[in-house]
Amino acid sequence: MGTRLAVIGLGWVQGLALAGLYIAVGRAVDAALGRAGAALAPIFALLIVLALVAALAAGLAPYLAARDQAADEARERLRVVAHVFELGAAQRSRARAGAIVSTATDGVERAAAYRGAFLGPMIASMTAPALVLIMMGALVDWPVAGITAIALPVIPLAMGGFQAAFAGVSRRYRENGRVFAAKFLDAIQGLPTLRLMNADRAHGRALAAAAEELRRHVMRLLAGNQLMLFVVDSLFSLAFIAGLAALALWRLGQGAISPGGALALVLCGTLLLDPLDRIGQFFYVGMGGIASAKEIKAFLAEAPAVPDPATTSDGQSSDAARPAPSPGSPPSPAVELAAVDFAYPDAPPVLTGFQLSVQTGEHVAIVGPSGVGKTTIAELIQGNLRPQGGQVRLFGADAARAPLAWQRAQMAVVAQHTYLFTGSLRDNLRVADAGASDERLMEALAQAGLAEFAADLPEGLDSAVGERGLALSGGQVQRLGIARAFLKDAPILLLDEPTAHVDLGAERAILAALERLGRDKTVIAISHRRATIGHADRVVEVGR
Repeated sequence: MGTRLAVIGLGWVQGLALAGLYIAVGRAVDAALGRAGAALAPIFALLIVLALVAALAAGLAPYLAARDQAADEARERLRVVAHVFELGAAQRSRARAGAIVSTATDGVERAAAYRGAFLGPMIASMTAPALVLIMMGALVDWPVAGITAIALPVIPLAMGGFQAAFAGVSRRYRENGRVFAAKFLDAIQGLPTLRLMNADRAHGRALAAAAEELRRHVMRLLAGNQLMLFVVDSLFSLAFIAGLAALALWRLGQGAISPGGALALVLCGTLLLDPLDRIGQFFYVGMGGIASAKEIKAFLAEAPAVPDPATTSDGQSSDAARPAPSPGSPPSPAVELAAVDFAYPDAPPVLTGFQLSVQTGEHVAIVGPSGVGKTTIAELIQGNLRPQGGQVRLFGADAARAPLAWQRAQMAVVAQHTYLFTGSLRDNLRVADAGASDERLMEALAQAGLAEFAADLPEGLDSAVGERGLALSGGQVQRLGIARAFLKDAPILLLDEPTAHVDLGAERAILAALERLGRDKTVIAISHRRATIGHADRVVEVGR
């Protein structure tokens, strides 16, 4: 806000300096014609000073605005990304990544440009004419300044009318832009699948149709922009300057002002049209920025499905910690689901009064047919979902009241699909422990059965895994996920179908690694495969 006020102030200084410059030009003309008593030398000195002041203000305002825009863009993008994490895995997995990326990149950039590089200068250009009119009246002629002031409110009214007329066009352009970005990212991420299904050409045609739809919306926005520019430049600006020149000639004919004064009035009139000169920016920056700001506001207004008790109302982390057990109380189960009810929106209940108690160090397998709620149980334990009834407890602490960071620190998860980031083996392992040494990373790989594989790679830990781990086999990807779990070394190990998508040979290697990983830990395994649950202390069937 401070920078914006400075930009507005500099806009006023620039307007007043230019108005003074034009009036001084008129005085110089009068002096040259012998109609003023002042000498030319002081007037020329004043012209130089005013020109320097106007130039300094004109150069400093964009610099401050650009600096503020960069800082605002960084803050806003951080807010968007932080909100993605706050919304949680379960809620964000239902959204299209491309739409979020569009909001966090192009949307944030447009909104920041609107607030930083457009809003302050626009406010200055809308308010500076009032100061120019006062200077025109005080130093040249009050009647002309007064008559001109009557016509001046047409400019903000025209700006408001343009915004109302084209708000829908700009909104539809942003919406189509986000949809196209989502489709394009989907196509890139799913390109191998499209090629294998021989659907790449058909999908390409669909993308071309979406791009054509986006082009039409862009052209509608540009057509509106050009129409308004034509109306403003050809009609209003020409009529305004012609009317002001007529007023100046009228007052000159009455002898109320000098020829230099008449020239000064016409020159100052160009300053009064500065808001109209920004209409082009209004369409390109203003309308797009307003639509993007609304888009970001709507995204940030989305409430997380699982609010974090350790986060305050302003989104900052608090000092909340795990509730301490009562002194002298017996050890609580590591994981407990007590009379848990859960249903997804607009769907029948998945769990009704579900009970599960897993003691510390116990290995429990959860089995049952598809759709009975096994993965839902895993999501509830991880804190990605909250029950509508009953409680989920970890070591006696109510998960609904414990910080999510603490909950997630208590467990390591090996899921059906291990997500690998584009980068090296080292980068992907350090997701679990950012400060782990290379020796510890190699130890984790050895425990996961990948030591020989990593040693044979030309670049070792610096070897690239490819986008989403495409350079590795499915079994290697899963064992890399197990190595992450070794590095995290959490007391609870949650296995959600860890061998569902690998062959029997890879399954044997993964199960051997999981057996090593599960020693001295509480293990909850969800699986259809008998081999995965063969070493469990207890089997819990869901759906019966």
